[in-house]
Amino acid sequence: MRSTDLSGAGRATPTFTPTSGEAGPRVDAELVEIARQLGPFIRAHADEAERERRLTKPVLDALAAAGLQRLLTPRTLGGLEVDPLTCARVVEEVAGFDSAAGWALQAGNTGAWWCARLPREGAEEIFAAGHDGLVAGSFSPPHRAVEVPGGYRFTGRGPLASTIHDSAWLMMTALVMDGDRPRMMEQGPEVVAVVLRAADVHVIDTWHSLGMRGTDSNDVAAAEVFVPAARTFHVGPVFEPGPHFRGPLYRLPAVASVAVVVVPVALAIARGAITELRELAQRKTPMGSTRLLRDRAAVQAALGEAEGMLRSARLLFYDALGAAWGRAVAEEPATLEQRADLLLAAAHAVKSAWEVTELMHRVAGTSGIYAASRLERHFRDAATVRQHGFVAPSRLETVGQVYLGVPPEFALVAL
Repeated sequence: MRSTDLSGAGRATPTFTPTSGEAGPRVDAELVEIARQLGPFIRAHADEAERERRLTKPVLDALAAAGLQRLLTPRTLGGLEVDPLTCARVVEEVAGFDSAAGWALQAGNTGAWWCARLPREGAEEIFAAGHDGLVAGSFSPPHRAVEVPGGYRFTGRGPLASTIHDSAWLMMTALVMDGDRPRMMEQGPEVVAVVLRAADVHVIDTWHSLGMRGTDSNDVAAAEVFVPAARTFHVGPVFEPGPHFRGPLYRLPAVASVAVVVVPVALAIARGAITELRELAQRKTPMGSTRLLRDRAAVQAALGEAEGMLRSARLLFYDALGAAWGRAVAEEPATLEQRADLLLAAAHAVKSAWEVTELMHRVAGTSGIYAASRLERHFRDAATVRQHGFVAPSRLETVGQVYLGVPPEFALVAL
């Protein structure tokens, strides 16, 4: 049984003693409760994270100590190896207190999930220093990898490597080059993913952003860095999971590994915007009116519309994620259309979360334009999350392409 100690005032770090190897609904409830208990502590640090453009060390330490950075790490490597719905619910809970803290759960969880494609020795090297090693990621654009004895020489610069200053590792993708040309395979250019030591790359301070400012999503660059073959894998739909990754969790479509963090963050932001509007409506009388916001028909209708949009999008997402998990447990390979179903649910949820947040911000009037208003931050954060490459509006085109039998331009939907 996990135990928590939230005693002590101020900003002292809470301590947690999680256990591994548990499964089922009971773990779901325990982990969500642990995330909920962490909430006030996370929120106390949120403004500092926003100012400094990265999470504070006490919050990062607390997330790790609670086991929340190893939800998707195999049990044999010290992780909890929970189901994806549990992971998503935990992230949603954390993000309800600080969206950047929820986002930071990508580095430990999405990074660990992708390690299933590495050779055994590569995965074990990454987790050798402990099960909470963070793996940041920058997946676009494709960079250059030249095959050399024992591995590859990697060169490239990529954006949006979230939590990079606190990650020990960095995953990037590259075209395998033969001279000045990409190496071609039957399905197109050969693409390889490489896991570099974060100490071997240069972090470029570019994260001066509209929203999600506490995520430390800076650019990274590397020049002729050698990456041993054990820390690389070919990017494709067919792979043999490493010996630590034989559970159903690692048979999920690749989009699930990103969706279980990104989508819950967006849902939590939208829920926060609704909560803020409901509270504001109890006390604000708009200019030129003698009635509180709560008594105006337009506000009442907007709130009802927002609730309907958010609840339905959330239900579709968790339904699609649950269906994907059911197939993985049954060892049923997902078809391309089933993978597109999950991508649709994810992209639709993020789109709906943005629309809900924007609507709440709009009906709040000038109250939402001030930095002191939580609606102001919700607005900026939602506008930023909706641009994530896996869930951006263009992903609806990807889904339509699959449904119409057109080869999808976003090839990652097939992984």
